[in-house]
Amino acid sequence: MGYKEILNDIKNNSLKNVYLFYGEETYLIDFCIQTIKERYIKPSFETLNFISIDGKQVDANEVSNAAETLPFMSDKKIVVVNNPLWFSNKAKAEDIEEISHYIEKPSNSTILIFVLTSESIDKRKKVFKTIKKNNGTIEFSKIKGSELERWIKKEFKSKNKIIDECSIDKIIDLTGYLNNNNEITLYDLKNEIQKIINYIGQNEKVEEKTIEKVLIKSLQANIFELVDMLGEMRFDKAISVFNTMILNNEPCALIIHMITRQFRLLLMARILEAKGYSIGELAKKMKVPNFVARKTVNQSKNFSIIELKNSLEQCILTDRDIKKGKIEQILGVEVLIMNMKQ
Repeated sequence: MGYKEILNDIKNNSLKNVYLFYGEETYLIDFCIQTIKERYIKPSFETLNFISIDGKQVDANEVSNAAETLPFMSDKKIVVVNNPLWFSNKAKAEDIEEISHYIEKPSNSTILIFVLTSESIDKRKKVFKTIKKNNGTIEFSKIKGSELERWIKKEFKSKNKIIDECSIDKIIDLTGYLNNNNEITLYDLKNEIQKIINYIGQNEKVEEKTIEKVLIKSLQANIFELVDMLGEMRFDKAISVFNTMILNNEPCALIIHMITRQFRLLLMARILEAKGYSIGELAKKMKVPNFVARKTVNQSKNFSIIELKNSLEQCILTDRDIKKGKIEQILGVEVLIMNMKQ
């Protein structure tokens, strides 16, 4: 199920008593929780009837007690548990049993929402299966297509600005929101839209040339895209991405550092995954968030382990030659790109 189903449940006053919200689009998760809160909780009683809990700091008994406590001067109470461990292999058996027992017979006066944005999910766990059986698992993925275009248009319209389809496409392209290896969310997109609005001031219409002036694709997004192109052996496109970074005044030394770092992470991901490490364990070893680890694992599949080792070695040698003055910076990176997977 997706977020539209939860909005429909709110509209029809048919919310379930237990939900699991998970996925990369934190903006939509927060939006749905806020909508539920506004529907059921009076502002004057919010401190009593809306409880937000750090799932890593409490045990299942504390959560079930909070959920079983009756609301005050309200029909519903909302309990949100952020990033609990009960959906992963880190959970204690007694905690899983305790929370599963509550989920099977939840309080009718409480809406209990588990939110997972940083922890990986083991869908074999009893607690996950029980919520899913009752249609309470909601995945918050990135929005796409006409839905994304409407969202962007609405954001501009709320500030009395007009934007056409071509300009919307330009924003999507420059921010890289839809790129598979880009971790930006609608929060980031909203910030970029606000930059454009601030820039045009009293002008009503948003133009493509203005968007190009204001928006600069993030270095991390460009690095992911460049490495993707190398994995697909599209060297001309990889050079184009590199040139875009240079035009955006990204320091060449930083670019080569980021490329080297990415290949080091790719090699680590490929080796650890082959050893059976989970995404959560990979993330911890690589010292990156879970979603970055997941995307890095997917990207690593474009290369063999030998190719990753050779590419990493080429990065290190190129960086050394540039620092020693043996080769000019930009030329050195271009040669590095062209020699990848050769």
